Amino acid sequence: MFTVALFVLCFILNVGVTHAQIVGIGKCPPVVAQKELDVKEYLGDWYEIYKFKANFEDGQECIKANYLLKEDKHIRVQNEGKTPNGETISIVGDGYAPDENEPAKLLVKFSEAAPYGNYWVVDTDYKTYTLIYSCSEVVDVHFEFAWILAREKSITAEIKTKLFQELEDFKVDTKNFMKTDQTASYCEDK
Repeated sequence: MFTVALFVLCFILNVGVTHAQIVGIGKCPPVVAQKELDVKEYLGDWYEIYKFKANFEDGQECIKANYLLKEDKHIRVQNEGKTPNGETISIVGDGYAPDENEPAKLLVKFSEAAPYGNYWVVDTDYKTYTLIYSCSEVVDVHFEFAWILAREKSITAEIKTKLFQELEDFKVDTKNFMKTDQTASYCEDK
């Protein structure tokens, strides 16, 4: 039995490392999504300012997201990034809140074959910033993602400190955040 559990744990850790996301032992940190979310105010363009390492964004900077409400009340999620040679990489996904009593606990997926993943809005003021957290558990291992997005290509030091502290209060290691470059010459919208 121990050998099977050890094999499963090694397999999970290997998958996590090869997918270049944040992997931790034990359960997900006790992060709480905000109580309310006005989806209509949340829609529109957001620039990625900070992120936890995510393999699906490797080699990209100038990352931004656009959220658009669809007729079925789901959200069209378009993520776009650029490589240093100016190539634009874009993907469109689907998001929705499965429980109307917890509207900030969204689920998002970017492929018909993929399952929906957590996209929890921990904090947003709709006009300046949004803090997003995602965590999944398998056996005794968890996989984390986090993002700080903004309506502009930068945020103030005060907002950064506030949002990092919010995650730290939930026992999330903010040392995992990486800054996304929004200032490179190839980031300019043409």
